[in-house]
Amino acid sequence: MRHYSAAVYANENLLLTEVLDKLESEFPMMGIKVFGNSLAHTALTTATNEYDVLPAGMVGDEEILLVLSDPKDDLEVLKNFDGDIVDFTGTFTSEEVYRIEEPLAYLINAMKTRPEEMEAVAYVPAAVFGKNGIDDMINQTRELFTFTNNENKVFDERLAFNMFFSDKEEGILAGMRKKLEAETGVDADLRLGAVSTGFVLDVYFKKDVNKEFGNITDMVGFIPTMADICSKPRPVLISRTRNRVSIAGDYISLICAQIMDAFKDITGE
Repeated sequence: MRHYSAAVYANENLLLTEVLDKLESEFPMMGIKVFGNSLAHTALTTATNEYDVLPAGMVGDEEILLVLSDPKDDLEVLKNFDGDIVDFTGTFTSEEVYRIEEPLAYLINAMKTRPEEMEAVAYVPAAVFGKNGIDDMINQTRELFTFTNNENKVFDERLAFNMFFSDKEEGILAGMRKKLEAETGVDADLRLGAVSTGFVLDVYFKKDVNKEFGNITDMVGFIPTMADICSKPRPVLISRTRNRVSIAGDYISLICAQIMDAFKDITGE
């Protein structure tokens, strides 16, 4: 069996660590190197391996390039990569690129219903703002009990025991909401809550729902908590009526699942 090599580009630890754990588990013979800009010259440890994060200019003859963060200053280097590209950032537009969708966009697009026949509301986790978002949420929660006040990395307002609502013109979720509409044609009403990685997506149909969603969700019966749902490998269909479906899952896991599918397609495994 052919042994592939992969270059993973990232500037943020949260998704990177989860992806590396999955790659090591599902592709144990694959040679993996990690590259970045802000993370360059740092060390990263997973459950089974250690990585020195290299500058993007050192990407060499790897056969697969996985882009997890906006390349920004490294774009000129990465766009010359001669191999298969798996892109979570939307930076690469070639039809030959394996495009990884934002989880809400992935689910809405997979429903294969015309956008004008759908409306959506989504509860999104701190993880949409990466490790810094989760760090802010955890620190803010701690501060409420210790009467301290540390500097936030992402959130100007307190997220702990709170919820942020969205508008397309202002607020911390404006950019995400506009990007999601551009990718799906659906203007989803977003709410950001004090949860690390779990999300809930409610999609309302103007006609009765007559489709099955087993291709994108598991139907496993009643699950009482978000923690239980986040332990599942795929999103879960938690509720369904004549004109609504409610899907919950782990934001990071759904990104990782798409990446693993892309790698399996490339390697033939």
